[in-house]
Amino acid sequence: MKLRKYAAIGLACVAPMGLSGCLLLPGEFTSDVMILKSGEFSFTYKGEIQLVGLANLLNNELEGEGGIAAEFQATCYGEAPTATTKEEKAKEKAKEAAKLKAQNEKYATEEALATITGQKGATAASRTGQEDFSLTQDSEEEGAEAAAEAAAAAAEVAAAEFEDEFAERDCTPDEIAEQKKEWDEQQVRRKKEKEQTKKMFAALLGGVDPDDPKTIERFTKEVERLAAWNKVEHKGNGVFMIDYATKGKLADDFAFPVIPRYALGNPMVHISRWDNGRVRIEAPTFHNDPDMSMTALMGAGGMMPGMGMGKNAMEPLVVKGTFTIRTDANIAANNSEEGPSDAGGMQVLTWDIGARTFGPPMALLKL
Repeated sequence: MKLRKYAAIGLACVAPMGLSGCLLLPGEFTSDVMILKSGEFSFTYKGEIQLVGLANLLNNELEGEGGIAAEFQATCYGEAPTATTKEEKAKEKAKEAAKLKAQNEKYATEEALATITGQKGATAASRTGQEDFSLTQDSEEEGAEAAAEAAAAAAEVAAAEFEDEFAERDCTPDEIAEQKKEWDEQQVRRKKEKEQTKKMFAALLGGVDPDDPKTIERFTKEVERLAAWNKVEHKGNGVFMIDYATKGKLADDFAFPVIPRYALGNPMVHISRWDNGRVRIEAPTFHNDPDMSMTALMGAGGMMPGMGMGKNAMEPLVVKGTFTIRTDANIAANNSEEGPSDAGGMQVLTWDIGARTFGPPMALLKL
């Protein structure tokens, strides 16, 4: 229970920091960038975009599915409480410990005496006048066996006490009342935390909630009226089908997607103009690296017991698709597997994005 609580707290702490990361992720897609030496460029993206529900994840965690049971149920372990006072219990334990200690000391003394030979005798029996060496050996063996039996008996007692202490049992009325009071207090705190979390993420995400059809409809309409967004269709659970296409002169930086009034984290594709005519193209979300990216964070939240697995929990889609860069400029650097190929006077870089893609696509051009 404590592990789940600490894990939930940890996720709640890192989630706001994750807002600077990827709240929009691709699903299955095809994307193409063309950049000419003249600075002209075009960009297309067709396929799925996931509105990653960090708010969704935390809301599911706060719905009562994790950490705290949705219905109260008392659970008790160990020996049932009696009228015996703490002082009496302490005295009984002290007596048992003293008795066990005395027995162990007795056996240890006999075993030590058993190793002594000579006029002082070999064992307790030798001190009564038995000087025969064979009897001395018998006493040694008897002392060792007695000590071993005492140790085994002590181990059995300890094991039985441990088992009794952690064995589940029926709760007393007082225990049920105490646990019910604590459970009610947790529910009140949980409800307050849930409301605060929803308000926080509603403000950060511009009020978009994948569980609320009204906010999704408003978000879709606002995106559709933007230039280049030819199609925006909500498939459910915060997953959209997108048809985006734009072209023009690459005077400054370009980023996709950028949606005014919505804090959606870093872009999926970013084209940066550097000095000396250089252009850097990056697609930080077009990969499936098993690192502590936002995708991995969501996966961990989904696998951890009691976290992010509510009735309406959203599982992130696997990033899968093709990313292509076409250019007649010099390719100074890239991390594609095959390198550039020629196609009609253009150099072409291609990345097949899938489960085995490690590292986001990157290329540096010289216009």
